[in-house]
Amino acid sequence: MILGHDPTTNTSTELTDEMLDAQSIFIYKAIQKCNPKLQIMTEMRFASGIDFLYKNSGNVSVEYQYSTLFAAGEVYISAIIDTLTAQAFYNPNIVTILQ
Repeated sequence: MILGHDPTTNTSTELTDEMLDAQSIFIYKAIQKCNPKLQIMTEMRFASGIDFLYKNSGNVSVEYQYSTLFAAGEVYISAIIDTLTAQAFYNPNIVTILQ
């Protein structure tokens, strides 16, 4: 499991929004190169970074909900946790599905 970058922990360097996921993307690519059969779960702050996780890293440009990495559970956007928590209040079966 690769957790995303917490911008509050390192105030000495200023990162742009696009660079917050760079370290997670680099770690994901390095682990995939060493062991392609390993399933990795990666937290991303921005959906635009998912395109860089694909092997060919061509311009895939698929909405993150429809990407194969998101469907396989290898990547999730940190904002999705808030949505799932709110929806679990109204539909308790969501927790069962996630388990």
